[in-house]
Amino acid sequence: MVQHNDTDHADAQQGPSKPAESPKPCTVPPTHFHPFRDQQECDLITQSVEYLNHSGFYWGPLEVDEAHARLAKLPLGTFLIRDSMQANVFFTLSYQSPEGPTSVRVLLKDGGFSLAGSKHTFTCLFDLLGYYIASPKKSLSMPYRGEMPQSLQELARRAVVGSFGKDSIQHLPVSKKLKEFLWLYPFSI
Repeated sequence: MVQHNDTDHADAQQGPSKPAESPKPCTVPPTHFHPFRDQQECDLITQSVEYLNHSGFYWGPLEVDEAHARLAKLPLGTFLIRDSMQANVFFTLSYQSPEGPTSVRVLLKDGGFSLAGSKHTFTCLFDLLGYYIASPKKSLSMPYRGEMPQSLQELARRAVVGSFGKDSIQHLPVSKKLKEFLWLYPFSI
């Protein structure tokens, strides 16, 4: 039940007032990424982001100063990928060079990735990284991961404990050593 105060009631008796303002349309949150040119470009970036999310060295929207601070005391060639803050660029490669932390735009052009200033283009972002890791200049050597990916052993342990529960481990038809591994290691599922 809606309650009216006296002023609401008085306004209703005096007749129609000015028309109600129409609601403002819902807007899409602003983004710094430019729109895709075609479906192929959209698919390429979507797949790259999916792979990067599993890589451990993709940092998402990380400011250049923070990326450089993270890399400053790491060995030469340590690198990470982050979102670019430029409207026409999706990713930036930040790495520890002999001169200190450096960032280079990863450009998307003609259906492939290249570093700004480079003539080499690759159909896959990981091919680009592989090329520069294998390069005689050794500009890139190892990724800087935010969180180390879990080992296959740890993933399997979590799956077993998640499926059967910690209390059921002792009843599984597996070796005593495996039961100890499943039971003793700290776990959080």
